[in-house]
Amino acid sequence: MDAADGIAQAIALRGDRIAAVGTDREIRRLAGPHAEVIDLGGRTVIPGLIDTHIHAIRGGQSYAFETYWHEGETTSLAAGLEQLRQTALARGPGKWVAVTGSWHPDQFVEKRAPTSAELTALLPDNPAYVQYLYDYAVVNARAIEVLGLERADTLPAGVRAERDAQGRLTGRIVGAIRPLSALFGRILAQSNVDAKASLATFFGRLNSLGVTALIDPTAGPGPAYDPLFALWRENRLSLRVGYRIPTMVAGNEAEWFRNTLAYLPPFLGDGKLRFLGPGEMLVFGMDDGVKMGPGFQPDAKDRAELLKVASFAASRGYPVEIHAYTDDAASAILDVFEEVARTHDLGKLRWAMAHLNTGKPETFRRMKALGLAYTVQMGPYFEAGAIGHANDHHVAESAPPVRLALRQGLKVAGGTDATRIGIPGVWRALEFHVGGYAIGKAVRRREDFRLTRLEALRLYTANAAWISFDENARGTLEAGKLADLAVLDKPYLSVPVEEIHRIRSVLTMVDGKVVHAEGGFAGLKGR
Repeated sequence: MDAADGIAQAIALRGDRIAAVGTDREIRRLAGPHAEVIDLGGRTVIPGLIDTHIHAIRGGQSYAFETYWHEGETTSLAAGLEQLRQTALARGPGKWVAVTGSWHPDQFVEKRAPTSAELTALLPDNPAYVQYLYDYAVVNARAIEVLGLERADTLPAGVRAERDAQGRLTGRIVGAIRPLSALFGRILAQSNVDAKASLATFFGRLNSLGVTALIDPTAGPGPAYDPLFALWRENRLSLRVGYRIPTMVAGNEAEWFRNTLAYLPPFLGDGKLRFLGPGEMLVFGMDDGVKMGPGFQPDAKDRAELLKVASFAASRGYPVEIHAYTDDAASAILDVFEEVARTHDLGKLRWAMAHLNTGKPETFRRMKALGLAYTVQMGPYFEAGAIGHANDHHVAESAPPVRLALRQGLKVAGGTDATRIGIPGVWRALEFHVGGYAIGKAVRRREDFRLTRLEALRLYTANAAWISFDENARGTLEAGKLADLAVLDKPYLSVPVEEIHRIRSVLTMVDGKVVHAEGGFAGLKGR
Protein backbone atom coordinates (compact mmCIF):
# COMPACT_ATOMS: atom_id res chain seq x y z
CA MET A 1 0.00 0.00 0.00
CA ASP A 2 2.85 2.40 -0.72
CA ALA A 3 2.37 5.40 -3.01
CA ALA A 4 2.96 3.22 -6.08
CA ASP A 5 0.62 0.43 -4.94
CA GLY A 6 3.61 -1.86 -5.11
CA ILE A 7 3.35 -5.61 -4.62
CA ALA A 8 6.33 -7.56 -3.24
CA GLN A 9 7.17 -11.19 -2.52
CA ALA A 10 8.81 -11.05 0.88
CA ILE A 11 9.26 -8.90 3.95
CA ALA A 12 11.99 -8.79 6.60
CA LEU A 13 11.30 -7.72 10.18
CA ARG A 14 13.81 -6.71 12.82
CA GLY A 15 12.46 -6.04 16.29
CA ASP A 16 9.37 -3.86 16.01
CA ARG A 17 10.22 -2.54 12.53
CA ILE A 18 10.12 -3.55 8.90
CA ALA A 19 13.72 -3.96 7.75
CA ALA A 20 13.09 -4.49 4.04
CA VAL A 21 10.49 -5.37 1.44
CA GLY A 22 11.34 -6.98 -1.89
CA THR A 23 11.78 -10.21 -3.80
CA ASP A 24 12.32 -13.58 -2.16
CA ARG A 25 15.98 -13.52 -3.23
CA GLU A 26 16.60 -9.99 -1.93
CA ILE A 27 15.08 -10.70 1.44
CA ARG A 28 16.75 -14.10 1.91
CA ARG A 29 20.12 -12.41 1.45
CA LEU A 30 19.40 -10.41 4.62
CA ALA A 31 18.73 -13.49 6.75
CA GLY A 32 21.55 -14.09 9.21
CA PRO A 33 22.27 -17.39 10.97
CA HIS A 34 19.71 -16.67 13.69
CA ALA A 35 16.93 -15.36 11.45
CA GLU A 36 13.56 -17.08 11.59
CA VAL A 37 11.98 -17.71 8.20
CA ILE A 38 8.18 -18.07 8.05
CA ASP A 39 6.84 -19.48 4.79
CA LEU A 40 3.37 -18.02 4.26
CA GLY A 41 2.62 -20.30 1.33
CA GLY A 42 1.88 -17.45 -1.07
CA ARG A 43 -0.70 -15.82 1.17
CA THR A 44 -1.52 -12.12 0.93
CA VAL A 45 0.07 -9.80 3.48
CA ILE A 46 -1.36 -6.33 4.04
CA PRO A 47 -0.62 -3.50 6.47
CA GLY A 48 -2.59 -3.95 9.66
CA LEU A 49 -6.12 -2.62 9.22
CA ILE A 50 -7.01 0.63 10.98
CA ASP A 51 -10.61 1.47 11.81
CA THR A 52 -10.76 5.27 12.17
CA HIS A 53 -14.29 5.42 13.57
CA ILE A 54 -15.44 2.58 15.77
CA HIS A 55 -17.17 2.74 19.15
CA ALA A 56 -14.95 -0.06 20.39
CA ILE A 57 -14.50 1.12 23.97
CA ARG A 58 -18.23 1.08 24.67
CA GLY A 59 -19.19 -1.81 22.37
CA GLY A 60 -16.25 -3.93 23.42
CA GLN A 61 -17.27 -3.86 27.07
CA SER A 62 -20.54 -5.61 26.22
CA TYR A 63 -19.15 -7.79 23.41
CA ALA A 64 -19.12 -10.98 25.49
CA PHE A 65 -22.70 -10.31 26.63
CA GLU A 66 -24.39 -9.56 23.32
CA THR A 67 -25.73 -11.91 20.64
CA TYR A 68 -24.94 -10.87 17.06
CA TRP A 69 -27.03 -11.23 13.93
CA HIS A 70 -24.47 -10.22 11.32
CA GLU A 71 -25.46 -10.73 7.69
CA GLY A 72 -23.88 -13.80 6.16
CA GLU A 73 -23.81 -15.48 9.56
CA THR A 74 -27.50 -15.18 10.50
CA THR A 75 -29.61 -15.43 7.34
CA SER A 76 -33.04 -16.03 8.84
CA LEU A 77 -35.01 -14.60 11.74
CA ALA A 78 -35.73 -18.14 12.89
CA ALA A 79 -32.00 -18.83 13.16
CA GLY A 80 -31.47 -15.55 15.01
CA LEU A 81 -34.16 -16.37 17.52
CA GLU A 82 -32.61 -19.79 18.05
CA GLN A 83 -29.30 -18.06 18.83
CA LEU A 84 -31.06 -16.09 21.55
CA ARG A 85 -32.70 -19.22 22.91
CA GLN A 86 -29.38 -21.03 23.15
CA THR A 87 -27.82 -18.05 24.91
CA ALA A 88 -30.69 -18.00 27.41
CA LEU A 89 -30.30 -21.73 28.08
CA ALA A 90 -26.59 -21.25 28.74
CA ARG A 91 -27.17 -18.34 31.14
CA GLY A 92 -30.17 -19.70 32.99
CA PRO A 93 -33.59 -18.27 33.93
CA GLY A 94 -33.84 -14.59 34.77
CA LYS A 95 -30.71 -13.60 32.87
CA TRP A 96 -30.82 -10.94 30.14
CA VAL A 97 -30.20 -11.76 26.47
CA ALA A 98 -29.72 -8.99 23.91
CA VAL A 99 -29.07 -8.18 20.28
CA THR A 100 -27.98 -4.57 20.03
CA GLY A 101 -27.69 -3.39 16.44
CA SER A 102 -25.75 -4.25 13.26
CA TRP A 103 -28.60 -6.23 11.66
CA HIS A 104 -31.48 -5.42 9.30
CA PRO A 105 -34.76 -7.18 8.47
CA ASP A 106 -33.71 -7.32 4.80
CA GLN A 107 -30.96 -9.81 5.64
CA PHE A 108 -33.54 -12.38 6.77
CA VAL A 109 -35.55 -14.60 4.46
CA GLU A 110 -38.58 -13.49 6.49
CA LYS A 111 -37.81 -9.79 5.71
CA ARG A 112 -39.01 -8.62 9.11
CA ALA A 113 -37.97 -7.95 12.69
CA PRO A 114 -39.02 -10.16 15.62
CA THR A 115 -42.22 -9.37 17.51
CA SER A 116 -42.58 -9.02 21.25
CA ALA A 117 -44.93 -12.02 21.21
CA GLU A 118 -42.29 -14.19 19.53
CA LEU A 119 -39.67 -13.18 22.09
CA THR A 120 -42.12 -13.87 24.92
CA ALA A 121 -43.06 -17.31 23.61
CA LEU A 122 -39.47 -18.31 22.97
CA LEU A 123 -38.01 -16.81 26.15
CA PRO A 124 -40.68 -16.83 28.88
CA ASP A 125 -38.14 -16.86 31.70
CA ASN A 126 -35.49 -14.49 30.36
CA PRO A 127 -35.77 -10.74 29.72
CA ALA A 128 -34.92 -10.12 26.05
CA TYR A 129 -33.91 -6.91 24.26
CA VAL A 130 -33.48 -6.62 20.47
CA GLN A 131 -32.40 -3.21 19.17
CA TYR A 132 -32.63 -2.19 15.52
CA LEU A 133 -29.81 0.30 14.81
CA TYR A 134 -30.76 3.43 16.78
CA ASP A 135 -34.41 3.44 15.71
CA TYR A 136 -36.22 1.14 18.13
CA ALA A 137 -35.99 -1.92 20.33
CA VAL A 138 -38.32 -4.88 20.85
CA VAL A 139 -38.63 -6.47 24.30
CA ASN A 140 -40.55 -9.43 25.65
CA ALA A 141 -42.99 -9.67 28.57
CA ARG A 142 -40.26 -10.58 31.06
CA ALA A 143 -38.26 -7.49 30.03
CA ILE A 144 -41.34 -5.29 30.39
CA GLU A 145 -41.67 -6.58 33.93
CA VAL A 146 -37.98 -6.21 34.84
CA LEU A 147 -37.73 -2.72 33.37
CA GLY A 148 -41.01 -1.65 34.97
CA LEU A 149 -42.36 -0.30 31.69
CA GLU A 150 -45.92 -0.12 32.98
CA ARG A 151 -44.75 2.95 34.87
CA ALA A 152 -44.17 5.93 32.60
CA ASP A 153 -41.26 7.30 34.67
CA THR A 154 -38.95 4.28 34.43
CA LEU A 155 -37.36 4.93 31.03
CA PRO A 156 -34.49 7.34 30.29
CA ALA A 157 -35.49 10.72 28.87
CA GLY A 158 -36.04 10.44 25.12
CA VAL A 159 -37.22 6.82 25.19
CA ARG A 160 -40.90 5.95 24.80
CA ALA A 161 -42.69 2.63 25.27
CA GLU A 162 -45.35 2.24 22.58
CA ARG A 163 -48.94 1.39 23.48
CA ASP A 164 -51.77 0.15 21.28
CA ALA A 165 -55.22 1.72 20.88
CA GLN A 166 -56.34 0.07 24.11
CA GLY A 167 -53.37 1.48 26.03
CA ARG A 168 -51.54 -1.83 26.30
CA LEU A 169 -47.75 -1.98 25.90
CA THR A 170 -46.74 -3.41 22.52
CA GLY A 171 -43.21 -4.35 23.55
CA ARG A 172 -41.73 -1.83 21.15
CA ILE A 173 -39.50 0.95 22.54
CA VAL A 174 -38.71 4.00 20.40
CA GLY A 175 -35.73 6.28 20.95
CA ALA A 176 -32.55 7.70 19.49
CA ILE A 177 -28.80 7.29 19.91
CA ARG A 178 -28.24 8.58 23.43
CA PRO A 179 -31.56 7.48 25.00
CA LEU A 180 -31.33 3.92 23.66
CA SER A 181 -27.68 3.73 24.72
CA ALA A 182 -28.71 4.81 28.22
CA LEU A 183 -31.42 2.15 28.31
CA PHE A 184 -29.05 -0.60 27.23
CA GLY A 185 -26.58 0.66 29.83
CA ARG A 186 -29.17 -0.11 32.50
CA ILE A 187 -29.61 -3.63 31.13
CA LEU A 188 -25.86 -4.16 31.08
CA ALA A 189 -25.56 -2.96 34.67
CA GLN A 190 -28.02 -5.68 35.72
CA SER A 191 -25.99 -8.38 33.99
CA ASN A 192 -22.70 -8.35 35.95
CA VAL A 193 -20.53 -8.27 32.83
CA ASP A 194 -16.76 -8.14 33.34
CA ALA A 195 -16.22 -5.07 31.20
CA LYS A 196 -12.42 -5.28 31.08
CA ALA A 197 -12.37 -8.97 30.15
CA SER A 198 -15.04 -8.38 27.50
CA LEU A 199 -13.05 -5.49 26.02
CA ALA A 200 -9.89 -7.60 25.86
CA THR A 201 -11.85 -10.36 24.12
CA PHE A 202 -13.24 -7.87 21.63
CA PHE A 203 -9.79 -6.54 20.81
CA GLY A 204 -8.67 -10.13 20.25
CA ARG A 205 -11.57 -10.61 17.86
CA LEU A 206 -10.45 -7.54 15.92
CA ASN A 207 -6.92 -8.95 15.78
CA SER A 208 -8.31 -12.15 14.24
CA LEU A 209 -9.71 -9.99 11.44
CA GLY A 210 -6.40 -8.24 10.81
CA VAL A 211 -7.14 -5.03 12.73
CA THR A 212 -4.08 -3.58 14.45
CA ALA A 213 -5.31 -0.07 15.34
CA LEU A 214 -8.47 1.95 15.83
CA ILE A 215 -9.76 5.38 16.73
CA ASP A 216 -12.77 5.64 19.02
CA PRO A 217 -14.66 8.91 18.44
CA THR A 218 -16.70 8.80 21.66
CA ALA A 219 -17.26 6.27 24.41
CA GLY A 220 -19.48 8.30 26.71
CA PRO A 221 -18.84 9.49 30.29
CA GLY A 222 -15.47 9.22 31.99
CA PRO A 223 -15.94 5.85 33.73
CA ALA A 224 -16.56 4.23 30.33
CA TYR A 225 -12.85 4.64 29.58
CA ASP A 226 -11.62 2.96 32.78
CA PRO A 227 -11.47 -0.64 31.45
CA LEU A 228 -9.42 0.61 28.48
CA PHE A 229 -7.02 2.46 30.75
CA ALA A 230 -6.71 -0.63 32.96
CA LEU A 231 -5.72 -2.84 30.00
CA TRP A 232 -3.16 -0.23 28.97
CA ARG A 233 -1.63 -0.05 32.46
CA GLU A 234 -1.43 -3.86 32.52
CA ASN A 235 0.31 -3.86 29.11
CA ARG A 236 -2.54 -5.98 27.71
CA LEU A 237 -3.58 -3.89 24.71
CA SER A 238 -3.26 -6.09 21.63
CA LEU A 239 -3.78 -3.18 19.22
CA ARG A 240 -3.26 0.58 19.11
CA VAL A 241 -6.08 2.75 20.43
CA GLY A 242 -6.54 6.43 19.70
CA TYR A 243 -9.47 7.99 21.51
CA ARG A 244 -11.44 11.21 21.39
CA ILE A 245 -13.74 12.78 23.98
CA PRO A 246 -17.27 14.10 23.32
CA THR A 247 -19.02 16.77 25.29
CA MET A 248 -21.12 15.43 28.13
CA VAL A 249 -23.24 18.53 28.69
CA ALA A 250 -25.93 20.19 26.60
CA GLY A 251 -25.34 23.93 26.74
CA ASN A 252 -22.10 25.80 27.43
CA GLU A 253 -20.11 22.99 25.81
CA ALA A 254 -17.09 25.25 25.28
CA GLU A 255 -16.59 25.73 29.01
CA TRP A 256 -16.97 21.99 29.56
CA PHE A 257 -14.22 21.26 27.02
CA ARG A 258 -11.92 23.95 28.45
CA ASN A 259 -12.24 22.50 31.93
CA THR A 260 -12.10 18.83 30.95
CA LEU A 261 -9.16 19.12 28.55
CA ALA A 262 -7.10 21.54 30.61
CA TYR A 263 -4.64 18.78 31.51
CA LEU A 264 -4.97 16.74 28.30
CA PRO A 265 -2.72 18.00 25.52
CA PRO A 266 -3.16 16.51 22.03
CA PHE A 267 -1.36 13.20 21.42
CA LEU A 268 -0.86 12.49 25.12
CA GLY A 269 0.00 8.81 25.50
CA ASP A 270 2.27 6.30 23.81
CA GLY A 271 2.32 3.90 20.88
CA LYS A 272 -0.53 1.80 22.26
CA LEU A 273 -2.86 4.41 23.76
CA ARG A 274 -3.12 8.03 22.69
CA PHE A 275 -5.53 10.88 23.31
CA LEU A 276 -6.32 12.81 20.14
CA GLY A 277 -8.86 15.50 21.02
CA PRO A 278 -12.58 16.33 20.88
CA GLY A 279 -14.66 13.81 18.96
CA GLU A 280 -17.95 13.54 17.11
CA MET A 281 -20.25 15.37 19.56
CA LEU A 282 -18.89 18.90 20.01
CA VAL A 283 -22.17 20.78 20.52
CA PHE A 284 -25.46 18.96 21.10
CA GLY A 285 -27.52 21.32 18.96
CA MET A 286 -25.17 20.93 15.98
CA ASP A 287 -25.53 17.13 15.90
CA ASP A 288 -28.11 15.77 13.42
CA GLY A 289 -28.04 12.26 14.92
CA VAL A 290 -29.03 9.69 12.29
CA LYS A 291 -31.23 12.03 10.27
CA MET A 292 -31.56 10.68 6.72
CA GLY A 293 -32.93 13.61 4.73
CA PRO A 294 -32.69 17.39 4.43
CA GLY A 295 -34.09 19.94 6.84
CA PHE A 296 -31.56 20.11 9.67
CA GLN A 297 -31.18 23.76 10.68
CA PRO A 298 -29.34 24.47 13.95
CA ASP A 299 -30.10 27.78 15.59
CA ALA A 300 -27.77 30.75 15.99
CA LYS A 301 -27.04 29.94 19.64
CA ASP A 302 -25.70 26.48 18.80
CA ARG A 303 -23.67 27.81 15.88
CA ALA A 304 -22.11 30.38 18.20
CA GLU A 305 -21.30 27.67 20.74
CA LEU A 306 -19.61 25.54 18.07
CA LEU A 307 -17.52 28.56 17.12
CA LYS A 308 -16.28 28.74 20.72
CA VAL A 309 -15.53 25.01 20.88
CA ALA A 310 -13.82 24.92 17.48
CA SER A 311 -11.75 28.02 18.22
CA PHE A 312 -10.61 26.48 21.51
CA ALA A 313 -9.70 23.19 19.82
CA ALA A 314 -7.75 24.98 17.08
CA SER A 315 -5.88 27.14 19.56
CA ARG A 316 -4.82 24.04 21.53
CA GLY A 317 -3.81 22.13 18.39
CA TYR A 318 -6.29 19.27 18.76
CA PRO A 319 -7.18 17.09 15.79
CA VAL A 320 -10.99 17.02 15.69
CA GLU A 321 -13.59 14.73 14.13
CA ILE A 322 -17.18 15.98 14.01
CA HIS A 323 -20.41 14.13 13.25
CA ALA A 324 -22.54 15.17 10.26
CA TYR A 325 -24.96 12.62 8.83
CA THR A 326 -26.48 14.99 6.26
CA ASP A 327 -25.29 17.65 3.86
CA ASP A 328 -27.35 20.24 5.74
CA ALA A 329 -25.48 19.52 8.97
CA ALA A 330 -22.14 19.60 7.17
CA SER A 331 -22.97 22.94 5.56
CA ALA A 332 -23.86 24.49 8.93
CA ILE A 333 -20.64 23.17 10.47
CA LEU A 334 -18.55 24.47 7.57
CA ASP A 335 -20.02 27.94 8.04
CA VAL A 336 -18.45 27.89 11.50
CA PHE A 337 -15.18 26.22 10.52
CA GLU A 338 -14.62 28.74 7.76
CA GLU A 339 -14.73 31.47 10.38
CA VAL A 340 -12.23 29.58 12.56
CA ALA A 341 -9.96 29.14 9.53
CA ARG A 342 -9.50 32.90 9.28
CA THR A 343 -7.08 32.68 12.20
CA HIS A 344 -6.05 29.00 12.28
CA ASP A 345 -4.72 26.60 9.63
CA LEU A 346 -7.12 23.69 10.00
CA GLY A 347 -5.27 21.65 7.39
CA LYS A 348 -2.31 21.29 9.75
CA LEU A 349 -4.65 19.95 12.41
CA ARG A 350 -6.20 17.32 10.11
CA TRP A 351 -9.77 17.95 11.20
CA ALA A 352 -12.26 15.49 9.77
CA MET A 353 -15.97 15.25 9.14
CA ALA A 354 -17.54 11.84 9.76
CA HIS A 355 -20.42 10.06 7.97
CA LEU A 356 -21.73 12.71 5.51
CA ASN A 357 -23.93 10.15 3.78
CA THR A 358 -25.67 12.74 1.60
CA GLY A 359 -22.70 15.02 0.95
CA LYS A 360 -22.76 17.15 -2.22
CA PRO A 361 -19.85 18.26 -4.45
CA GLU A 362 -19.98 21.82 -3.14
CA THR A 363 -19.66 20.58 0.44
CA PHE A 364 -16.57 18.56 -0.40
CA ARG A 365 -15.13 21.54 -2.28
CA ARG A 366 -15.52 23.66 0.85
CA MET A 367 -13.92 20.91 2.96
CA LYS A 368 -10.98 20.72 0.56
CA ALA A 369 -10.48 24.48 0.74
CA LEU A 370 -10.20 24.23 4.53
CA GLY A 371 -7.90 21.21 4.45
CA LEU A 372 -10.47 18.97 6.12
CA ALA A 373 -10.53 15.20 5.71
CA TYR A 374 -13.51 12.87 5.31
CA THR A 375 -13.89 9.81 7.52
CA VAL A 376 -16.45 7.52 5.91
CA GLN A 377 -18.40 4.78 7.71
CA MET A 378 -20.72 2.00 6.60
CA GLY A 379 -24.04 3.46 7.76
CA PRO A 380 -25.53 3.39 4.23
CA TYR A 381 -24.91 -0.36 4.14
CA PHE A 382 -27.84 -0.59 6.59
CA GLU A 383 -29.57 2.70 5.83
CA ALA A 384 -29.57 2.99 2.02
CA GLY A 385 -33.30 2.30 1.85
CA ALA A 386 -34.07 4.96 4.46
CA ILE A 387 -31.77 7.43 2.68
CA GLY A 388 -33.67 6.77 -0.55
CA HIS A 389 -37.03 7.36 1.11
CA ALA A 390 -35.86 10.59 2.73
CA ASN A 391 -34.20 11.92 -0.45
CA ASP A 392 -34.44 9.97 -3.70
CA HIS A 393 -32.97 6.79 -5.09
CA HIS A 394 -30.09 8.65 -6.78
CA VAL A 395 -28.84 9.84 -3.38
CA ALA A 396 -29.12 6.32 -1.95
CA GLU A 397 -27.24 4.87 -4.91
CA SER A 398 -24.28 7.17 -4.31
CA ALA A 399 -24.08 6.88 -0.52
CA PRO A 400 -21.64 7.21 1.02
CA PRO A 401 -20.25 9.64 -1.60
CA VAL A 402 -16.57 8.70 -1.28
CA ARG A 403 -16.03 9.16 -5.00
CA LEU A 404 -17.18 12.78 -4.81
CA ALA A 405 -14.68 13.45 -2.03
CA LEU A 406 -11.85 11.76 -3.92
CA ARG A 407 -12.61 13.81 -7.02
CA GLN A 408 -12.18 16.95 -4.94
CA GLY A 409 -8.81 15.69 -3.74
CA LEU A 410 -9.81 15.10 -0.12
CA LYS A 411 -7.98 12.68 2.09
CA VAL A 412 -10.54 9.95 2.88
CA ALA A 413 -10.11 7.48 5.72
CA GLY A 414 -12.33 4.52 6.57
CA GLY A 415 -14.24 3.47 9.65
CA THR A 416 -17.08 1.08 10.41
CA ASP A 417 -19.10 2.91 13.09
CA ALA A 418 -19.43 -0.47 14.81
CA THR A 419 -20.85 -1.93 16.92
CA ARG A 420 -24.43 -0.61 16.73
CA ILE A 421 -24.61 0.44 13.07
CA GLY A 422 -21.44 -0.93 11.51
CA ILE A 423 -19.94 -4.42 11.64
CA PRO A 424 -16.53 -4.62 13.34
CA GLY A 425 -13.58 -5.94 11.42
CA VAL A 426 -13.53 -3.75 8.28
CA TRP A 427 -14.07 -6.55 5.75
CA ARG A 428 -17.81 -6.04 5.34
CA ALA A 429 -17.13 -2.32 4.86
CA LEU A 430 -14.50 -3.11 2.21
CA GLU A 431 -16.94 -5.40 0.37
CA PHE A 432 -19.56 -2.63 0.47
CA HIS A 433 -17.15 -0.08 -1.01
CA VAL A 434 -16.10 -2.44 -3.80
CA GLY A 435 -19.34 -4.31 -4.58
CA GLY A 436 -21.79 -1.57 -3.69
CA TYR A 437 -24.61 -3.74 -2.36
CA ALA A 438 -26.45 -2.57 0.74
CA ILE A 439 -27.68 -5.20 3.20
CA GLY A 440 -30.06 -7.70 1.62
CA LYS A 441 -29.07 -6.28 -1.79
CA ALA A 442 -32.03 -3.89 -1.55
CA VAL A 443 -29.94 -1.01 -2.98
CA ARG A 444 -26.71 -0.97 -4.94
CA ARG A 445 -24.31 1.90 -5.26
CA ARG A 446 -23.84 3.23 -8.77
CA GLU A 447 -20.88 1.69 -10.55
CA ASP A 448 -19.09 5.02 -10.96
CA PHE A 449 -19.31 5.56 -7.19
CA ARG A 450 -17.80 2.20 -6.26
CA LEU A 451 -14.12 1.90 -5.36
CA THR A 452 -11.39 -0.36 -6.67
CA ARG A 453 -10.02 -2.87 -4.20
CA LEU A 454 -6.83 -0.91 -3.69
CA GLU A 455 -8.71 2.38 -3.27
CA ALA A 456 -10.90 0.78 -0.62
CA LEU A 457 -8.00 -0.85 1.22
CA ARG A 458 -6.09 2.45 1.27
CA LEU A 459 -8.93 4.02 3.29
CA TYR A 460 -8.25 1.54 6.12
CA THR A 461 -4.44 1.49 5.96
CA ALA A 462 -2.32 4.40 4.65
CA ASN A 463 -5.06 7.06 4.81
CA ALA A 464 -6.23 5.84 8.20
CA ALA A 465 -2.71 6.21 9.60
CA TRP A 466 -2.57 9.76 8.21
CA ILE A 467 -5.65 10.80 10.21
CA SER A 468 -3.74 10.32 13.47
CA PHE A 469 -0.47 11.80 12.12
CA ASP A 470 1.12 8.33 11.94
CA GLU A 471 1.72 8.07 8.18
CA ASN A 472 5.49 7.95 8.70
CA ALA A 473 5.23 5.14 11.25
CA ARG A 474 2.56 2.75 9.94
CA GLY A 475 -0.18 2.18 7.37
CA THR A 476 2.08 0.82 4.61
CA LEU A 477 4.58 -2.02 4.29
CA GLU A 478 7.81 -0.08 3.86
CA ALA A 479 11.27 -0.27 5.39
CA GLY A 480 11.57 1.63 8.64
CA LYS A 481 7.89 1.50 9.54
CA LEU A 482 6.39 -0.38 12.45
CA ALA A 483 5.78 -4.09 11.85
CA ASP A 484 1.97 -3.97 12.00
CA LEU A 485 0.62 -6.44 9.45
CA ALA A 486 -1.91 -9.17 8.73
CA VAL A 487 -1.58 -12.40 6.77
CA LEU A 488 -4.89 -13.24 5.10
CA ASP A 489 -6.58 -16.59 4.61
CA LYS A 490 -7.92 -15.49 1.20
CA PRO A 491 -6.35 -13.31 -1.52
CA TYR A 492 -8.07 -9.94 -1.17
CA LEU A 493 -7.18 -8.78 -4.69
CA SER A 494 -8.67 -11.79 -6.46
CA VAL A 495 -11.28 -13.41 -4.22
CA PRO A 496 -14.85 -12.97 -5.56
CA VAL A 497 -16.29 -9.65 -4.36
CA GLU A 498 -19.07 -11.37 -2.43
CA GLU A 499 -16.44 -13.30 -0.45
CA ILE A 500 -14.47 -10.27 0.77
CA HIS A 501 -16.45 -10.07 4.01
CA ARG A 502 -15.38 -13.63 4.85
CA ILE A 503 -11.65 -12.83 4.83
CA ARG A 504 -9.86 -13.45 8.11
CA SER A 505 -6.28 -13.14 9.34
CA VAL A 506 -4.25 -16.25 10.08
CA LEU A 507 -1.38 -14.20 11.52
CA THR A 508 -1.57 -10.65 12.89
CA MET A 509 1.40 -8.70 14.20
CA VAL A 510 1.64 -5.44 16.13
CA ASP A 511 5.12 -4.01 16.78
CA GLY A 512 6.52 -7.21 15.28
CA LYS A 513 4.84 -9.29 18.00
CA VAL A 514 2.27 -11.93 17.11
CA VAL A 515 -1.10 -10.97 18.64
CA HIS A 516 -3.15 -13.52 16.69
CA ALA A 517 -2.20 -16.79 15.01
CA GLU A 518 -4.19 -19.80 13.91
CA GLY A 519 -3.91 -22.95 11.83
CA GLY A 520 -0.34 -23.77 10.87
CA PHE A 521 0.86 -20.53 12.48
CA ALA A 522 -0.73 -21.13 15.91
CA GLY A 523 2.67 -21.95 17.43
CA LEU A 524 3.80 -18.38 16.81
CA LYS A 525 1.20 -16.79 19.14
CA GLY A 526 2.82 -14.58 21.73
CA ARG A 527 6.21 -14.43 20.00
